[in-house]
Amino acid sequence: MNMSDFLYLFGVRKRVLPSFFGLAAFALIGCSSSTETAGGGPSGTEAGNAITAQIMVAGKPAAYARVKLTESESLDASKTEFIEADKNGNVSFENVSNGSYTLEAKLSGKALQKEVLVESGDVDLGKGSLEEMVSISGSVSGDEDGVVMVRGMDHSAKVKKGKFTMDSLPAGPLSLVFIPNKNKSDTSCTYMKVVAGEKSTSSTFADESRALLLDDFQDSNYQNRFMPAQSYDGGWWYFNFADSNVTPKFITDDDYHHFTLETEQDGNIVAHVAATFGEAYQDSSGNTMWPWATIGVELGKSNKDLCNDISSVDTVAFRAKGVGAIVFGLIDESQGNGGQRIAQYEFTLSEKWERTLVPLKDILDPEYSYTCVNQLVWGFKPTTKEKTVDIWLDDVELIGGKRLSIWKR
Repeated sequence: MNMSDFLYLFGVRKRVLPSFFGLAAFALIGCSSSTETAGGGPSGTEAGNAITAQIMVAGKPAAYARVKLTESESLDASKTEFIEADKNGNVSFENVSNGSYTLEAKLSGKALQKEVLVESGDVDLGKGSLEEMVSISGSVSGDEDGVVMVRGMDHSAKVKKGKFTMDSLPAGPLSLVFIPNKNKSDTSCTYMKVVAGEKSTSSTFADESRALLLDDFQDSNYQNRFMPAQSYDGGWWYFNFADSNVTPKFITDDDYHHFTLETEQDGNIVAHVAATFGEAYQDSSGNTMWPWATIGVELGKSNKDLCNDISSVDTVAFRAKGVGAIVFGLIDESQGNGGQRIAQYEFTLSEKWERTLVPLKDILDPEYSYTCVNQLVWGFKPTTKEKTVDIWLDDVELIGGKRLSIWKR
């Protein structure tokens, strides 16, 4: 591999994007010691862990607010624990076993939700403020009847001829699952974020059998949809390049380098971005500055302290077309500054859409594993005299493996 090839493949500098949807944060302030208690916890075990919080509304304690605690991936309402806050808004769930939960509070048309991770110890959430509730409406694939449920919360709505409306929801991330009435019909799911006091329309539902479909871009945003909704605010797409000698095309802003999301004639939405490479040059220190460009997506958050274990995944699949060559790779942020590309697979783009299957076991560097993968990346490599790479990308998915094992902390 020559130096030019090396920098096409490894010249990526990660750029973690901030959230574009400003959602109410949970202020982690001190909590009063006076609490109502509930024994057993959602799991029914005697683990000894306690979750405490003080619920506030308009700067005052939310006296006697209704509070729920549900396992964050559950669709079973029977696993929801209900208690009532005391006159000072304090609550405590006791004997909660280790795991991930959603705490939800409600009072007089206002609500909040908060993810809680219990790891062999008590969790004090501090103060959390109720905000205006949210309503959503939408449609599922086809005109089927059934029910839409919120994963990790005790909320549901009937679906009639493919349409549904759901009220009284807390602002924040929601993972929706459609369960059709027809026997043996596949469930489907979607992920969305909702803002306090607003009415929202649900994103496109995808077959639950493709729960590891990271993105098909039908929701027209830059965050992958099928990570667990309650886990963390991450999963962003980004486009980055050498500013000094690469000219980008089809980007929508200068701050975040968002690529274009184009709608095809059949209504399908795809990602589209291109870049033209200039010449390498030497900077004032004598270092050679090689051109490079990369489109990528965080699996969760690009943080070396947060690992995504995809060792159970057989293949990464995606559809692509365009001009030039692409080097697909996986980044492990725990491997040092800028991350380490632990696997790579080069392919030449075709003028027509082609589905590419990348078998992970065949491309992994033997020195590493797939137990801490933070990003999927597509590095640009020009193959024409114009030195331009032009890529359309769609339907990025992980084949094999289990969704919960991947995002397990």
